[in-house]
Amino acid sequence: MNFPRRTIRLKGNWTTQIFYECDDFLLAEKPEGIPVHETKDPSRMDFTRLLTNHLQVPELRTVNRLDLGTSGIVLLGKNKNKNKNVELDLLLKEAEKTYIFLCDGIPSWREHRMECFLKEGNKQVNLVRSGGKKAITEFSILHSDPNESISFGFAKILTGRRHQIRVMLSSLGFPILGDTVYGKKEKTETRMYLHSFRFYFTDFLGQKQMVQTDLPRDWIGRMPSISNFPFDT
Repeated sequence: MNFPRRTIRLKGNWTTQIFYECDDFLLAEKPEGIPVHETKDPSRMDFTRLLTNHLQVPELRTVNRLDLGTSGIVLLGKNKNKNKNVELDLLLKEAEKTYIFLCDGIPSWREHRMECFLKEGNKQVNLVRSGGKKAITEFSILHSDPNESISFGFAKILTGRRHQIRVMLSSLGFPILGDTVYGKKEKTETRMYLHSFRFYFTDFLGQKQMVQTDLPRDWIGRMPSISNFPFDT
């Protein structure tokens, strides 16, 4: 089933799109550079509150979390029914979630599945041999630019650990462009190039659904050769 996209102008010159909506939840696109939910500073605006105020849905809550610099699809619950919240958590866990990224360097591999253990540290996440939580990601390199020595790819996450894609690509030697925590410390990029791109899920009626964003415009400026990339849905 196809759902018409809704483009919404939010307060503070932010723009979002709603890709799917039903009585219990919606899927919207978080812009880069804004927190997905409320931070320790209550005066700092966040994506969920902006959307709540615009849609007048006071029970709106964030089900999945994206980092400040990550853009893309966010799942938000629309009611405070505890049973529905449990169902949404299960929907998120079972959904197939694919991110796109731009990374520094050109890997020798085209496909790579990485399994490791991650542990929360002081302001960042670390790979550990024991004591962490298992993380699994399947990487695919779709295009590379040898002149810039950068690559464009997919990352399908099979677990949902904090900073999972960022830590893994950095450990492989190909950090995400603009990631000053796990990559180059100097800020030479205009943003972090990680985006929640595609979300396959089964709705509460048992129907398979898929939403997919457009390629962010600022990515095309950074790597023009991906502007007409033929994404296979």
